[in-house]
Amino acid sequence: MSKIIFLNPYDPKAISGGIKVTYQHAGILAKLGHEVSVYQPAGRPDWLDISSQVTICDTYDPSPDSVVVFPETLSAFLLDYAKAPHAGPKVMFCQNQFYLYSYGLSGQELRDMGFQHFIVPGRETARSLSAVLRVPNVHIIPNSVDTSLFYPCPKQLCVVTNPGKWPAERGNSALAELILAMLHLKYPHTNTIPWIALENMPQHDVAEAMGIATIFLALSRQEASPLTPLEAMASRCALVGLLGTGGKDYATPHNGRWFSPEQCEEIVDCIASLLFEISHGAPSVDSMLDEAEKTAKQYSVNATYQAVARVYGEIFARAGL
Repeated sequence: MSKIIFLNPYDPKAISGGIKVTYQHAGILAKLGHEVSVYQPAGRPDWLDISSQVTICDTYDPSPDSVVVFPETLSAFLLDYAKAPHAGPKVMFCQNQFYLYSYGLSGQELRDMGFQHFIVPGRETARSLSAVLRVPNVHIIPNSVDTSLFYPCPKQLCVVTNPGKWPAERGNSALAELILAMLHLKYPHTNTIPWIALENMPQHDVAEAMGIATIFLALSRQEASPLTPLEAMASRCALVGLLGTGGKDYATPHNGRWFSPEQCEEIVDCIASLLFEISHGAPSVDSMLDEAEKTAKQYSVNATYQAVARVYGEIFARAGL
């Protein structure tokens, strides 16, 4: 079987959906019988369950017949590695097209480096890469929700959110803190409603918080396919918030209440209304939660497994591996 190396040179304490998905793909390929390693010289992430079949290495020394999978963050030594000749296929796993665009590399420059295939998590990113960079061979491997982790539990009247998606910067307030302050100012009776910030938490703790929460405030920002809102849908949280670009792939008026970043007051009004409706058992909320669960089920682990097998099978076949 083929050899695959994923480059993931990040701090092991760095928590992100992108790192989680990289290790998921590595684990699937190892399960399919391939020899899979992840280059992460700083060590193994301790917040993530990783397949024992995946080797984590601290040296980058690909064999000529190996498939090398780069992230889209081509800075510093990663760019040097990308520019270095490699006899086997080079693949870019682009989990955020905006990161890639920020380096100013054209599609032709990427092709000249040897990138033959581009893997993305959703239709919106595939469309964007094709339009902006005009690169060939863009493959979609959808993200998935692990429903053995993310599922509804007995609910408590509380709100969970991912504040790190929209931090304070250049004089602008952190969006989560701003929305919370506005909610308490406009609707003082909400002061007693707990808020849970999903920060620096192992995925089991995130799943537990989502399981008990009634509302998830999505603050996704410039993402290819926001995964956390889908996990909240599977947990039967009422979704309020932002699409984060890639959310266009799955957001509808029926599975959540969606806004633009400029609509802070409208988001506040919506949270207050939902808290009231949930407290009084409004049927409209149950209908929205049902639609959200249906949406999350479309992003199954099996669908990701099948897509990984199909896409990498095509890459191997084209390379004669």
